[in-house]
Amino acid sequence: MNSDNIISIFQFIFLLFLQAFLLNNINLFGFINPNLYLLFIVVFPLNSNSTLLIVLGFLLGLLLDLLTQGSGGHTIASLTIAFLRPYIVKFSFGVNYEIPLGMIQGSLPSQRLLYLTLVIFVHHLVLFSVIYFSFDNIITIIKNTLFTSFFTFILIYISLGLFKEKK
Repeated sequence: MNSDNIISIFQFIFLLFLQAFLLNNINLFGFINPNLYLLFIVVFPLNSNSTLLIVLGFLLGLLLDLLTQGSGGHTIASLTIAFLRPYIVKFSFGVNYEIPLGMIQGSLPSQRLLYLTLVIFVHHLVLFSVIYFSFDNIITIIKNTLFTSFFTFILIYISLGLFKEKK
């Protein structure tokens, strides 16, 4: 087991418990809960096994739903994002996707923002569609998706900035 695996295990456990016990108890304006656990899927290494990411995405969502007595929305949304992540990366980064570390070193900030925005928005759209699961609640789904995505984006962007490597 190398140091990257140990770091990934620590990130998985830390983000899971942070989300379950702290962030799910924050209700900004009565309905906004930022979902920082998406950070695990966002920063998971691209050269890693995609099947492993799908399994870990499923486990992350399932454990979060079990800890918070959720309805399965986090499981379905995390699994969907873990499955769609390679396609989102290819769409966001284009040819830099094929180059090792091209996503980090050879990409524009706008490409990284597009990647982050797509992952967060698709996750929240799936999450709130599963939670409300009715066309009668389409306005609530869109409102919750937009506002929660905005605050989640800010929280993840700040978190990514904290761990940026020094030059």
